[in-house]
Amino acid sequence: MFTPAELPEPHDVPYSPEEASFAGNHAVGSHVPEAGTLGRLNGTPVIFWQALNPVEREAFRTFAYPRSFAAGARLIQEGDHTDHVFVILSGSTEIRIEKYGAERVVAIRGPGQLVGERAALQISVRSASVVAVDTVHALVARIRDFAAFISDHPRVLDIIERQAHDRYGADTLGSGPSGPITTGRPAQPRLLAGENCTVMLSDVVGFGADWRNDEDRRIIREALFSMTHTVLADLPDAWWWDDRGDGLLTVVLPSVPTARVVAHLHKELPAALEEHNRVCPDSARIQLRVAINVGPVTSDRMGVSGVAIIVAARLVEAPVFKDAMNESGASLGIIASPFIYNSVIRHGPYLEGYSRIPVQVKEFRTAAWMNLVDRPLSSGEGV
Repeated sequence: MFTPAELPEPHDVPYSPEEASFAGNHAVGSHVPEAGTLGRLNGTPVIFWQALNPVEREAFRTFAYPRSFAAGARLIQEGDHTDHVFVILSGSTEIRIEKYGAERVVAIRGPGQLVGERAALQISVRSASVVAVDTVHALVARIRDFAAFISDHPRVLDIIERQAHDRYGADTLGSGPSGPITTGRPAQPRLLAGENCTVMLSDVVGFGADWRNDEDRRIIREALFSMTHTVLADLPDAWWWDDRGDGLLTVVLPSVPTARVVAHLHKELPAALEEHNRVCPDSARIQLRVAINVGPVTSDRMGVSGVAIIVAARLVEAPVFKDAMNESGASLGIIASPFIYNSVIRHGPYLEGYSRIPVQVKEFRTAAWMNLVDRPLSSGEGV
């Protein structure tokens, strides 16, 4: 997150290409209100930048600062005192709140949307964090300038109120350190009552090692959630998640074919993991074990449960799997249940590299299939 002193003055930084292209009547999505309209058009929520008329937009540009934020950067930190508001021009952000010592995502904000205005108007501390999912280009405005803008253009307050009304009820996705994620869609997933879901359980090797500090662990936790979001982002329907401290439990609804989840896991996760490890210091690098299974899952206000989840937890702790990861130094290992292997993997393009291993954890005994997908970490302490 940046401080006010780090913000360039308007005349020091030209508007970005993203701002220049978006500043006109550039559409956001397939159904966007014309500039200057309020309310909903064919069910489309209010989008702040599109709802401004040309005069209001030009006035906003006179005091706004164009800024770019890398994936994972925090535009706003929960608990900080109010400083700025943001209009997102491109990219997407996650709105996160902390509860019971863990962060969870309650909403997604994308192009044209205004963030940070509630704390600004109420002159209070931030009630949530805003984190870039990918590269974000935004217009940033100081609160005093934004307040003056609203005073000079009273219609803008109505836009903000309509936006707040649209968001009300759509931003609370469960409670506690777990909940459903809708990957940008407002509808919450239904409760589960024993349906067969695809279950993924990830575990960061050496998460609690004494050569990591709390900041390393924070970076790792945020990166792991972001990677999981990347893996599942374009799948239909919502998915449940549960923070396990050193890992993440993800439950994908039965409407999504398991084969699609397996394909995304093999295609998207290695690249995301490699990019994280390339740019992070050794102490924040991730060596990741992932177990995948299918089976009945139930949900309630406390989260999700079921034998399928218990089996995934046993798989990810399999001694042979853990030893193979330690010996190879691979940054990613996947262990698949017999059902996943026999019904999906052996019939698909990701069969190469899988080998059968015994799983013996506590009273649990089975066979599973392991694949060390990614190449070893190249330098540093390793994990």
